[in-house]
Amino acid sequence: MRELGALAFLPALAMTLGAQQPRYQFAARDTVRYQEITESRIELRPPRGPVAITSSHDAKIAASAERGDTIRAWYESLVLSSVGPQGESRPSTDAALRLPFRLVITPSGHVSTAAAPLFPAEVASITDLTRQFEDFFIALPSSALRPEAIWADTVTNSTVVSSPDSFESRHIRRYRVLRDTLVAGGIVAVLIAVEQEIAFHYRSPMKNAPVVIDTRLEGHETGTAVFAAASGRMLSRVRRGQLSGAQVLRGEGREMTVPMTYDYSSTLSAR
Repeated sequence: MRELGALAFLPALAMTLGAQQPRYQFAARDTVRYQEITESRIELRPPRGPVAITSSHDAKIAASAERGDTIRAWYESLVLSSVGPQGESRPSTDAALRLPFRLVITPSGHVSTAAAPLFPAEVASITDLTRQFEDFFIALPSSALRPEAIWADTVTNSTVVSSPDSFESRHIRRYRVLRDTLVAGGIVAVLIAVEQEIAFHYRSPMKNAPVVIDTRLEGHETGTAVFAAASGRMLSRVRRGQLSGAQVLRGEGREMTVPMTYDYSSTLSAR
């Protein structure tokens, strides 16, 4: 009977929490930890035949309040690997651990990176970790997280590293509350559907050649997230996306277009 009583209490508690405007909370001297696992596959289709590159990213990430709306974040562990035509690359990541990011996060979850570490070259050759938090947290609505509530936002980022290096991205994100849920430890939370349209434009010089690579990708991502209103924390996020586009190689008066696709899946869970 005690179990039945607890189950009967859940909808009432969820309704009470859902009636409040949701906010992210990072308490002083409290560290939030997540594990993120991402698998991806890039396929390039040059004239000589398709080329596939697969990669994996397994990170344990910590974040804690610093001051005001600023939080500090770092990698506690990180395993990276990439497999392509030249074989497998699995760089040492020891030098990338505990390097601090400084992030400014609003109560609704919009994040800007105030400072990012300079990562070792062997790590940077596989992935750009400085962009780790650009689409890490979901955004929250200005109203309560009631069933079927919907909202949307757009996140854009642009960086000019040094000519001809540049990066631009756009995420048009749409959210819908699916239902209340009870997660491990008896935590009352909300399950949210997340969809987004994504566009990337990245331009950089090729190593050891007078060629500039101009990459454009667009596509769609679907997934879900779980948010606990009482603690103000995102507890998990699952996503899967597919983007397509092309790389255009320009140099020495010549140009070549290489069609490409980018597929990925990712899980993020609080620890």
